[in-house]
Amino acid sequence: MTHELMGWDFSFGHMRYGDRWKKHRRMFHSQFQQSMVSKYWDIQRKEAHMLLHRLLQSPENLHCHLQRNAAAVIMGITYGIDAVDTQNRYIEVAEKALDGMAQAASPGAFLVDLLPFLKHVPEWVPGASFKRKSREWREAAMQMKNDPFVTAVNDMKNGHARASFVSTLLNEFETKEYIADNIETIKNCAWVTYAAGAESTTLTLETFILAMVTHPEVQVKAHEELDRVIRNERLPDLSDRPQLPYIDAILREVLRWNPIAPLGLPHMTARDDEFRGYFIPAGTIVVGNTWRILHDLKRYREPQRFNPLRFMGEGSQGTWQHISPGEPLSTVFGYGRRFCPGRHMAEAHIWISIASILSVFDIRPALDADGQPIKVEPAFSSKGLISHPLPFRFSMKPRTDLARALIEQTDCALSSV
Repeated sequence: MTHELMGWDFSFGHMRYGDRWKKHRRMFHSQFQQSMVSKYWDIQRKEAHMLLHRLLQSPENLHCHLQRNAAAVIMGITYGIDAVDTQNRYIEVAEKALDGMAQAASPGAFLVDLLPFLKHVPEWVPGASFKRKSREWREAAMQMKNDPFVTAVNDMKNGHARASFVSTLLNEFETKEYIADNIETIKNCAWVTYAAGAESTTLTLETFILAMVTHPEVQVKAHEELDRVIRNERLPDLSDRPQLPYIDAILREVLRWNPIAPLGLPHMTARDDEFRGYFIPAGTIVVGNTWRILHDLKRYREPQRFNPLRFMGEGSQGTWQHISPGEPLSTVFGYGRRFCPGRHMAEAHIWISIASILSVFDIRPALDADGQPIKVEPAFSSKGLISHPLPFRFSMKPRTDLARALIEQTDCALSSV
């Protein structure tokens, strides 16, 4: 369904291991490895400040604001696109493509994955609605693969392109022939950046807001740390991360508490294997239970409880170190060769968003008609492979007049850029 009918064979997250996969992975890693991500901090910080302004104006539109924030960061980093109207147009198309992937990638969602001959059935045949859906989802995915790339290339031709993943790679290639050989790889990697990061970042930050509403004691401790380090004089910066270990612990606990992809992406065995006496033939679909790993009672005491303190003091240099492939929490970013190569950028994006929001806002349950807090019970639902918080009511207000002034001053500064 996802490969042949929806056309997602361009995604190196879905490619079979081999030379083509290695080429895509190598290109992506060259721009998003740990030593490179600091060059994207300015974009992430700017969009975090824009997010604060939008939340100040209309916190009830939380999902839209977080979605817009994720799109702006990724579009800016990947394509150098920062025009709001252009980004909004792409958000709508991308949401359709990603919704299709979330549904189709869930094991057993479509019979055609079990009976491949059904792919030849005409779209008009009763019961073949999967053909229409796959066509529409394919069109959306191809539009997102091609249109932003064309915009970035045109900006380069017109001489006003911003530095980005696409412009950097195109400028590095010395000959037209070399560019032609790699153009599809660049387009594929660029679209995967959005596909892998947009919705996951949005839902992770929604989970963070839910955690703050339901665990006020965590928010109090975070405010204390931020006030001690930042001193209410400015907004946080990614360079502050080593001095804010509790904020880092909140990031880790958000990822653990409700992994956005609780079963990860389906994998396929490359060769025959055996596990605890069970024979697993090559070509078997294997699903990793990420949620179970991150709620293991042997490793996490009271796993259902949101408790960032469980991550305080890990490692000789503190919790602010990037999540490494050797720790259980890394399973939120995948397994083995499919371990997310964009994880460092994702970590930075989520961290600066969390730190910025906590530095200026007080997040509480909404009040009912009698002025009493409305009790919120953490609850999640799933859409295909993706887990997301169920709707909940909350209040988000500036912590102080100074906090409000910081948001407004930052917005004025951004408006003048």
